[in-house]
Amino acid sequence: MSSQLRGMAGSGVLARPAAAASRLHTVPPTSASADERQRPHFPRHGSHQHAPPPANAVPERRPATLRPGQSATLRSLAHGTVGLPRTQMEERFGAAFAETAAAVEQAAEGRVGPAGLSALARLPSLPRSLARQLAAARRRQRQDGGATQDETPLSHDALTLVLLATAVSFICSIDRAAMSVAILPMSDQFHWDDSTKGSVASAFFAGYMITNLCGGFLATRYSAKGVLALGVVLWSLFTIATPTAAAGTVGELMLARAMMGVGEGVTYPSIQNMIRSTVPESKRSRALAFIYSGHQLGTIGSYLLCPMLIARFGWESVFWIFGSLGFVWLLGWQPLVRDDTAPAAALAALAADGVAPVVAAPAAAPPALRLQDVPWADFARNKAFWAIVAAQCTVSVGNVLAFSWLPTFYSQVYGVDIAASSAYSVLPFVVTVGATNAAGCIADGLVNSKVLDKTSTRKLMQTIASVGPAACLVKLAADQGCGSVPSLDSAVVLVTAWVSLCGFSAAGYGSNHQDISKQYSGILYGLSNGLASVAASVSIYATGQVLHYTHDWSLVFEVAAGLYAVGAVAYLGFASSEEQFAPPEVAGGGAELKAGKAQ
Repeated sequence: MSSQLRGMAGSGVLARPAAAASRLHTVPPTSASADERQRPHFPRHGSHQHAPPPANAVPERRPATLRPGQSATLRSLAHGTVGLPRTQMEERFGAAFAETAAAVEQAAEGRVGPAGLSALARLPSLPRSLARQLAAARRRQRQDGGATQDETPLSHDALTLVLLATAVSFICSIDRAAMSVAILPMSDQFHWDDSTKGSVASAFFAGYMITNLCGGFLATRYSAKGVLALGVVLWSLFTIATPTAAAGTVGELMLARAMMGVGEGVTYPSIQNMIRSTVPESKRSRALAFIYSGHQLGTIGSYLLCPMLIARFGWESVFWIFGSLGFVWLLGWQPLVRDDTAPAAALAALAADGVAPVVAAPAAAPPALRLQDVPWADFARNKAFWAIVAAQCTVSVGNVLAFSWLPTFYSQVYGVDIAASSAYSVLPFVVTVGATNAAGCIADGLVNSKVLDKTSTRKLMQTIASVGPAACLVKLAADQGCGSVPSLDSAVVLVTAWVSLCGFSAAGYGSNHQDISKQYSGILYGLSNGLASVAASVSIYATGQVLHYTHDWSLVFEVAAGLYAVGAVAYLGFASSEEQFAPPEVAGGGAELKAGKAQ
């Protein structure tokens, strides 16, 4: 780090050498005059000229040091593409900023990104002059489409978070998908019909809906890291308990599945919160797509491993083995991931050490988010949010149809055994892993190179994810209704295309929550995913009823195709990537940062 600082200082990259910055000790804000707090000196953009050190700066022999997490906070503020010049950040954060200069240098154009703007905007006692600059920077960010080219690698903290979030997405999926395969021998043993199988499968989403609706708020109000860890413990315990519940009554099994859903429901709202505060905006589509691909990998793992485990150890072993994975994951999650979901609080801690802003440093962390602080009414009136809900609900119906019923479809229509039905079912999810990550890279490339603005990019990705599967399902329904047994090869190709094209939604609605509100992205994702869970639960139960009474797969596919089309039209008509909901008002100038438009 020291050699990098010397190199940058010598080349003029840093406006003030690190050594010089580290000799300044900032007196806590209580000793600064009100006039100094309200009128800080900020150099013009592009200028490397600085005002003389403030009168209250005193020499200090030892460089300022940062506690764990503080460097990461400044680094997250520095990474990005549009915002305040680096010189202003160094002026404001002094030695602390200089100590993270190597990471800061990776920021494109040396500017603070959108996450940094939001974090700074939440600082208490914000000077009006800085508030005006933040408002202007946000306007520029919206005009420029929110991102520019940024090919710098992810920081260590961000990379660790993305990898562990992908791992928990894998575990979340493999635990959930186990029932899709195990239900075949279970239904033979317990003599369940399609109606009972649909009830068991839909019970999961009843619990999943509950914690999706409140999980985003809990992750924002408390600790996203802790909420996710608690969810993993809960769903792992009830996964392990599934065989015991199944040996009792169907009602007990449905309760166990619902409680498993309660645990899994906090997963993606918590991840959304942590990604928002850790990963630069120009890389979020790729990061989220990579995390979502862990879900497909979990389904693949379940379809591949379940038949082998069932054949060798019985269907009960599937739940015991998969349920234990969550506890193994926690061994890495707790020590390796830093809970940085409240950057404003971390900045306040910097100020308490006398290392943070010379002017108007926060005296204490901002109060925790309360229910009444969340603009629930604005959410309900916002067309862009409801466009996300429409797309997510319709795609979720199609996804759970594939997720829960594909093995049964191949078994009933083509008479294949459990191993063959699992093998045919796994292929679509293998292809989806590639499609999901490709969608994230394509979306970030289109936006960063300014080929398309962010709104157009989101709509393009979601159109592929909705219209493509609808076309595949229409053809699949026509084949099933032709009066003869359709080609197995044709069915495999159509199902693979249907499921894999859904992966493009990761760069459509799946990344859109981060666009319309950085502050409330976790809450918004929880709300939309909770409503999608309701739709998924109803669709699974209804599918079971339709198959029980009609045995007509073509009707199931036609309804799903129609829903995909409805979601595509709603998203094309009303989706937006513009900021819709501003963060909570801050004192001393925050009023100038107005709320986003509620459509």
